[in-house]
Amino acid sequence: MAVSRGLRRLTAALVGGLIGVTPVTGAAALTPVTGAAGAAAGLRGFYRQSVDWGACPEAEAPARAECGTVEVPLDYRHPKGMTLDVAVSRLPATGPGLRLGALAVNFGGPGVSGVTELDARAEDLAGLNRRYDLIGFDPRGVARSAPVNCGDLSGVTTPARLAEACTHFSGWLLPWLGTPDAARDLDVIRQAVGDDRLAYLGFSYGARLGAVYAHQFPARAGRIVLDGVPDPALDTAATALGQARAFQKALTAFAADCAAADCPLPGRDAAEVLAGITADARRLDGGTLPTDIGDLDHADYLRGVQNALYSKDSWPYLRQALGAVRGGDGDSMMRLAYPQASGAEAVGDWAGEPQDNTETAKLAIDCRDTSERRTAAQLRALDARFAAASPVFGRGIEATLLACTGWPRGGDATRHVAAPHAPQMLMVGTTGDPATPYPGARGMAKALGNGSHVLTYRGEGHGAYFAHSACVREAVDAYLLEGALPPDGAAC
Repeated sequence: MAVSRGLRRLTAALVGGLIGVTPVTGAAALTPVTGAAGAAAGLRGFYRQSVDWGACPEAEAPARAECGTVEVPLDYRHPKGMTLDVAVSRLPATGPGLRLGALAVNFGGPGVSGVTELDARAEDLAGLNRRYDLIGFDPRGVARSAPVNCGDLSGVTTPARLAEACTHFSGWLLPWLGTPDAARDLDVIRQAVGDDRLAYLGFSYGARLGAVYAHQFPARAGRIVLDGVPDPALDTAATALGQARAFQKALTAFAADCAAADCPLPGRDAAEVLAGITADARRLDGGTLPTDIGDLDHADYLRGVQNALYSKDSWPYLRQALGAVRGGDGDSMMRLAYPQASGAEAVGDWAGEPQDNTETAKLAIDCRDTSERRTAAQLRALDARFAAASPVFGRGIEATLLACTGWPRGGDATRHVAAPHAPQMLMVGTTGDPATPYPGARGMAKALGNGSHVLTYRGEGHGAYFAHSACVREAVDAYLLEGALPPDGAAC
């Protein structure tokens, strides 16, 4: 069904700033399971299954892609109760070279369909696919895996009403959407595809999931790379403040690049271009732009600008959109603001394309993964700090701290991701990353406590592996394919 303009803007406002960086917990801090041999008696059946691979129903899937499901318990403390089917996909290793097993990939979110995204990123991962079967999966609550369903949201206009609707339709599922449960599912997937140890590549929220996996299953962790890494030591307010600073820094970098050549806004340097961007935002806020801008408003404008900062590849489109707005056309900026609608309903079977529920699933997972619940009055005490962190984005990012209003209470136990007995991992941090600021990579390495190495990418955008850096790609591939870690502190 169509998603109303009001709901689209509500969900965008709630999830817009915090992409995969909220402190994560889950249903409970449970005793780790270490595979079939160490599993409790009730879990043994789950660890004895294999995937019945078949054709993928999606038209966009590569011809060689295979799809299936893995059965997991809803509640790992009561494995004889209700179960869920987690959707998985596989791109078999192409060769040449010795097959190394399977490499599970999580592309972030939370709420992103790994099955769909693996199809889209198959070419980018072709080097790893020569020796690994690539495994995509939709984490529980997402797309094809018991998707969060919030019913008809066309009349929903507040965070509390959204939480009420999602609780009404998916209340049975919400307590079991925490990242530790997703990590347990990942271990069942590992066993089902026939590997003794997990090889894993995680981006953004996927980095958090990979760290939680290593914390819970250190003996089953293999070669793990985390790219776009959140800092587990930060609470949601500190995380949001860090993002506000980082997005402001990224906008300044874009403005400098724009001022250097062919900028649609007047200005000789970054400060003058930045002033033009903020001036246009204020004009939209006051309704004083002298042209008919269509559906675009102040919030949409800032949302579009912010979205374009996730990848330097989007900077040319942002230039175009900024110029179009000045010419009276808001369509390009609206496309940047809302590249896809939020999911009002989700279809969880394999009969056809599942309706996207990325944003509602993200909210459900994020809110399960933190105990923090703030009121508007409590937030006002942070106004000055967010305004100082980012005059452009601070207010909007601060508002995401109200995203979990009305959601069932979560927990904070797995902000502690210590994994001293897990193998060393590779953290990849980007100096200009707006969503997971660069210090997060060092913070995660410290929290893991296992001597993991940090590779620095001196560049812009969220994440480094897909950022057209041959240096980063070669370092990551060398570790995953050959086990060769770059020196700690190496830079590209």
